Amino acid sequence: MAHEYERWWMVERVRLVAEVDVAILILRICSYASQFLPSPGYTLDKIRGVSLADVRKTCDETADSLAAISVAAHGRGSLIRIQNLAFFGLRCHIEGKTTAFWEVLSQAIRVAQSIGIHSDVSNSRNFIDEIDQEMERRIFCNLYIWDNLLSRQLDYAAFIPASLRPDSWSQVKLTRNDGGESMKFGFDAPDPFTERLLQARLADFWRSIGPLQSAGYDMVLGEERYDKFCCEYLRQLPPAFAIVDADKRWDKRLPKLPLQRQLLHIAIYDSLCWSFRPLLLLRDPQLVESQPLPTYKRVLLGSQEKVLAVAALRAIDGVTQLHALLGGTHTRFAGFVFSTFEAAVVLVYLCIDPMFPKDNHSTSNTSRDALQAGIGNVTRQGCLQAVQGALKRLRMLAETSSMADIGASTLTRLLNKVSENSTRTDTGKNTNEMVMNQHQNQGVGKPSTTTTTAPKPTSSQLGAIPAAGELANWIPYEPADVRSMNDFTSISDTSTVGDMVSWPSFNPSSMDSQSDFASMSSMQDMQSNCTTSMMNFGH
Repeated sequence: MAHEYERWWMVERVRLVAEVDVAILILRICSYASQFLPSPGYTLDKIRGVSLADVRKTCDETADSLAAISVAAHGRGSLIRIQNLAFFGLRCHIEGKTTAFWEVLSQAIRVAQSIGIHSDVSNSRNFIDEIDQEMERRIFCNLYIWDNLLSRQLDYAAFIPASLRPDSWSQVKLTRNDGGESMKFGFDAPDPFTERLLQARLADFWRSIGPLQSAGYDMVLGEERYDKFCCEYLRQLPPAFAIVDADKRWDKRLPKLPLQRQLLHIAIYDSLCWSFRPLLLLRDPQLVESQPLPTYKRVLLGSQEKVLAVAALRAIDGVTQLHALLGGTHTRFAGFVFSTFEAAVVLVYLCIDPMFPKDNHSTSNTSRDALQAGIGNVTRQGCLQAVQGALKRLRMLAETSSMADIGASTLTRLLNKVSENSTRTDTGKNTNEMVMNQHQNQGVGKPSTTTTTAPKPTSSQLGAIPAAGELANWIPYEPADVRSMNDFTSISDTSTVGDMVSWPSFNPSSMDSQSDFASMSSMQDMQSNCTTSMMNFGH
């Protein structure tokens, strides 16, 4: 690619489609990179006197025009065209246009398949040299990762229907010998592409077990799936990417390695949240009354709720660490918003039950992995404090990200619902105690003078949530406010706390153009609802 770039600058007049594609790629990269400016290293909102908004607009309009010319001249496409589409999709993603990213991803995959990247490269495309073959494998690995991620978030069928073919995997080794230093320390340094390869293997694992059951959550199958994940994936991670006690001796020589490690860990915890999240459906009060669980299943369910909580807590902590490594400043990086928001919503719905976490003993081997080892430290107070930390981060990121602003507003509403539930629970307990006192007093001939008043919510009921005086300023929960937008969760006027029919994905759609918004008055014309796999913001 460096050679193509250098040669392109020496071309006096663009004549070939490949040269047009290189120009498009440069423009797409510039448009995407400008989304991260201003930054601590570049505090201006202009480049050589031109505003960043004008730079983005010029890059996008020129790239769109050239892309139309390229497609008309050569419809089949090339590796560079796939890279063009990849950067275009990432730009859509960072702006919160998840549906647009999905559509661009489908185009990139179609081009990849049209040029045969998904097929047996070594047998059918011998005219491609090894470097180009490896570049194709790597871009297809990235497409596979994004396809798995977006299909999960949007609850869509994946574009790539099956696992990657053996020849489609990158041929990079998980570690590489780095000369004398590796021999000196007695271990191999990780290759720079290792993190992406491990992400692709993570996607491949979850793809291999098939979709989660749609008829309901089977906690026994969920436990078996988790055991398989621990044995076949977590335990096979290279030392530099291990979940517990990762080998950090290469961190100083490879400054990107700590960032890659955190990205992988966040992806792992996000995937575990996705795997266990359907168990929240079993909290439906009507289902609990009509189909009570046997004791052993209640114990197993309580254990899995704690594992889900640990995964969500680790995801939030991973984002915190990654954000700190990047300077802790404002950023439009979409991964921060997605992971923070989805993990926080999981914790909120767990804490809707005032009895969470229930005191029970896990039937699992508590030494098999780090998540099981951490379930003894799960507390409701700690979960709510983590949610409050997530809300604080979203509010900070909201200064530059409309997607984070919507996530913060929605999370505030859900936290307010936890407060209301806690208040009702405490009120019910106090009323029962007072009625019993009345009967006791009347039984010994004493008149009852006790009056029942609802206790005011306190900050202790909400963990680290603001004090009672500040709660009045929160956005009140109104069922009418939680509507369509791909059905973010169906909540009606008759809903009770804990009712969950479905649970959608987090799809922050178009943050820039009003034509992409679904109207919602207090959330920048966006509507939020909770339906099938966790918070799906769509248009």
